Parts: sequence; C-alpha cells; structure tokens
Amino acid sequence: MSDSAKKGIKIGASIVVLIIAFFMIRGSVRDELVDSVNTRVFKDKDSGELFRVSIGPGKKYFPAENPNTGQMTLFPTEVCFKNECGDNEGTRVILNTLLDKPGPTFCPKCGALVSSR
Repeated sequence: MSDSAKKGIKIGASIVVLIIAFFMIRGSVRDELVDSVNTRVFKDKDSGELFRVSIGPGKKYFPAENPNTGQMTLFPTEVCFKNECGDNEGTRVILNTLLDKPGPTFCPKCGALVSSR
C-alpha cells in the first residue's frame, strides 16, 4: 500500500472519530440545556431545603410538593448575590409575594433587598 493511501485512511478514520465525538458531546450538552430550561430550584418554606422542580407550560408549578414530606411547601427562589452572598453561589430566597406576606423581601443572610429578575 502506498504512503498516500495510508495517509488517506488515517485522515478518513480521524474524521469519523471527530464526527462521533461531536455527536456524543452535542447530545450531552443538549440534555443539560433541556434540563436547565425545564427545571428550577425551589426552596421548602418550612425546612429551607432546596430541590430541582420540573416546570412546563400549562402546569401549576407552585407551591410544589416536597418529595420528602408530601406537603405543598416548595416555592421558586430568587438568588441574592449582594454583600457576602456574592462570595459563593448566592443565597436562595423565596419572595414574600409568593408567600402572601406583605412588604419587600430581604435576604436572611446579608439583609439586602431581593426582587424578581
């Protein structure tokens, strides 16, 4: 077999490997993207535990059921990144309006005003 034929086979095999790798990476990224769009972090209003809850059109999504207790105590959160909360992943806060409480919502960790995006 000539050198040019060997070179052609190597190039062809490399292209096939790259195509397979592309589709494998694309599939995993797509799954993560779909999951991030269709879920949101909720917080239990009583225990403070965080959960990922699936959301979608035509679905009442809060309050949601806490899988540990069976109670409808999960609410969507906003994230405070102000003051010391910005040093890590932020602090998850349930807005007072979602809990039917009057007045603005303040971060329990740093005291900053938290509002919806």
